Amino acid sequence: MRQLVLILLSVIGLSLLAGQAHGHQQKEAYTSIVFNQRSGMLEIQHRFYLHDAEHAAQQVIDSNADLISDPVSREAFAYYAISTFSMQDQQQHPLTLTYVGTELQGKYLWVYQETPITTNMEGFYLKMTTLQELWSEQTNHINVERNKHVSSARLHIADSWHYIEVAKASE
Repeated sequence: MRQLVLILLSVIGLSLLAGQAHGHQQKEAYTSIVFNQRSGMLEIQHRFYLHDAEHAAQQVIDSNADLISDPVSREAFAYYAISTFSMQDQQQHPLTLTYVGTELQGKYLWVYQETPITTNMEGFYLKMTTLQELWSEQTNHINVERNKHVSSARLHIADSWHYIEVAKASE
């Protein structure tokens, strides 16, 4: 019985230590680009781990930045994030992206952008350097979804423009 108690306490202790790993920086961000045919908009959703975003905001915005309780800090981080993300069409013409807003959801900070869907959107040149000037190991994952088909890219610090082909528009 005593051995069982020791084993249970060990498992609980290890679980607590494993839980602390989630408090460390993930150094990953995820962007979803979705064709919304109903609205006619290409919706861009950037998802950052709040813990990473907090550390970054204190370095690139203000040492007192508080993304959780201060909407001004959140907006400042959003403008930083959108300034480090760019899209070009197949002819390498820049797409004009409109900032929509931010949202806190659990352990994530979301930043939203959009642009109108145009004809012949069958691929994009993407560039996302968000957080990479702070952490060279930062990986920015991008998924583009159209007609339930997803194309993906992983952007690292050494990457420049990355071309991603997407599914053709449904007839």
